[in-house]
Amino acid sequence: MLLRVSFQNILSFYEKTEFDMFPNPKREILGHHINDKGKVPLLKHALVYGANGSGKSNFVKVLQFIKSFVVLDDFLDKVNLEDYCFQLISDNNEPIKIEVEFCSDNKYYIYGVEINHSSRNEIREYLSLSGVDEDDVMIFERVGNNVTPTTNSSLSEQLLDKNPSSSMISLNKQYPVVDNDDLAKVYDWFLNDLKIVTINTQTPFLIDMMSKNEQLLVFANKLLSNLRITDSLNVEETPIDKWMLSKKNSAELRQILQRTSITDNSGLSAFSNNRNNFNITLKDGEQIVQEFLFEQSGVGGYKRKMDISTQSDGTVRLLTLIPALYEAKEGKTVVIDEVENSMHPMLIYEMLRYFFNSESDGQLVCTTHLTQLQDQQELVRPDELWKVEKENGNSVMSSFNDYKIHNTMNIRKGYEEGRYGGVPQISSID
Repeated sequence: MLLRVSFQNILSFYEKTEFDMFPNPKREILGHHINDKGKVPLLKHALVYGANGSGKSNFVKVLQFIKSFVVLDDFLDKVNLEDYCFQLISDNNEPIKIEVEFCSDNKYYIYGVEINHSSRNEIREYLSLSGVDEDDVMIFERVGNNVTPTTNSSLSEQLLDKNPSSSMISLNKQYPVVDNDDLAKVYDWFLNDLKIVTINTQTPFLIDMMSKNEQLLVFANKLLSNLRITDSLNVEETPIDKWMLSKKNSAELRQILQRTSITDNSGLSAFSNNRNNFNITLKDGEQIVQEFLFEQSGVGGYKRKMDISTQSDGTVRLLTLIPALYEAKEGKTVVIDEVENSMHPMLIYEMLRYFFNSESDGQLVCTTHLTQLQDQQELVRPDELWKVEKENGNSVMSSFNDYKIHNTMNIRKGYEEGRYGGVPQISSID
């Protein structure tokens, strides 16, 4: 789980900025929103507000940046660091700095990196075990191509000479020059436990994912039926010859199949208009088509199974969020940018109310514009609310917990009146 992240001189954040998931112990409302199973109590949810252009999406991109740096050894070689460095200043020679504190398997870690945007070789990287109640214990520190401690300093220098822009975490996964199992655990947390969902995130293998995970499909049906979007969602499987009899593009599809090899370990996924239209897979030597079918009620109780092409963009967006919500429920830390994108405010409210009140071991952090969600009687605590606003081009992030908000106060009304900041400053259009 995520404890906190601090960062500076990246994207629109010039000054040191810190976001955390620590609950205010003085607040007693919605106590089930706190995970108190570990040494450190942590919030399960957070909502980040701000005007357009304030830096909400940049906050998500910071997390995506550090995740990519840790797990992809060629990440920095494929991006322009100047695009990530704060640019609204005449002379900026400061490094990009990011530090993440998190918990994995009941162990607490602090991982940090400093990257000189004008010289990719000047990287400082460190990993420590967070002592919580005691002093931190350093696992390794890397400055340039020097790593301490290491079992083979000569090999580590050669490794970093050849891969100066890579993280030590990803390199050590391939060449274990730092003899410590914690590096592998940290790599796995960033790769598997930190999930980032942007507005443009697509899930081309969504059908395959749900066909192989029965519990995920059950969770999807609970959510979709409670929101009254469909009576049921199923993954239907049909032999390909039978399926293509009803398809107008069957000749084109047959040509594609002739050029594509489908094995037991790989299939064909058709994806267009942000929709996973169908999959073709091999079962017992036979080509099978898998597709989503939504059972929906019509006039006089008539029911019909509809394919994904008949569903709205909002339903499709919700469908792509369901795996992320499920992973948060199962213990992952999931960050979603503009959770309400393409969906009705009341639907989002009910979706999050359903999720926030369900049993979960993970965390869900969302950026949003929906003030309807600022309901501390039903949905959120003040310490779960954050805002981002611009000051001289610099994004400033702070918690609503900084304000004296009684548990009977109408947070939404105060926010819309500008009492807490983080709202658009609009001049007269006239």
